Amino acid sequence: MLEVNGLKTYYGKIQAVKGVSLTVKQGEIVALLGANGAGKSTILKTISGLIRPSEGSVSFGGENITTTDAHAIVEKGLIHVPEGRRVFAALTVTENLELGAFTKKGAKSKTAQKIAMVFDMFPRLAERHKQMAGTLSGGEQQMLAIGRALMAEPKLLMLDEPSMGLAPIIVIEIMKIIKNINEQNKTTILLVEQNAKAALKLAHRGYVLETGNITMEESSEALRSNDNIVKAYLGAH
Repeated sequence: MLEVNGLKTYYGKIQAVKGVSLTVKQGEIVALLGANGAGKSTILKTISGLIRPSEGSVSFGGENITTTDAHAIVEKGLIHVPEGRRVFAALTVTENLELGAFTKKGAKSKTAQKIAMVFDMFPRLAERHKQMAGTLSGGEQQMLAIGRALMAEPKLLMLDEPSMGLAPIIVIEIMKIIKNINEQNKTTILLVEQNAKAALKLAHRGYVLETGNITMEESSEALRSNDNIVKAYLGAH
């Protein structure tokens, strides 16, 4: 579904991504692991058209989208939930969800059906549907950011650090939701996550990124049993 080949991306003169290649097959959850500053978020921004690569290509569903505008990429079904949630703080929960469906030109009744689906998945958002998004807790804002992405009917959902800054019990809840989206909605997921233990419990495969380079690609089971990965990302036993 997604194929990235030889991707190189710069911030000014600083090279953040150094020839990265990766694939995500339909129906998979693929984890992208790495320390702060490794280039994980830059890769997602480049895939979603927010940053232009200097070299390399990105294909989605067999179509080259390397130079496609970000809004057109969204319309194709590749949806990016950025780090830090980025909800519209001065709008209500419902208004945030409605904006998620902006690229879908269907009837209002279909938008209402999708909002009902999101509220069914996130009962807490239903309880707060008239509340300003900026007054929600961090966990609730993360649920809203994911729910807003689902309104755009993603074929592939890219999630950037969904557990960041959340209490452990909320992290468990968010990870269960991600699993359900993959299994019940049949949505393919590329997951960037510093909580490697949680990510590898969910993912089918994983890539390890170090200073802009992919250094390892394995099944999640193999990564969980790799001593170097355990020491670097999972905590020594």
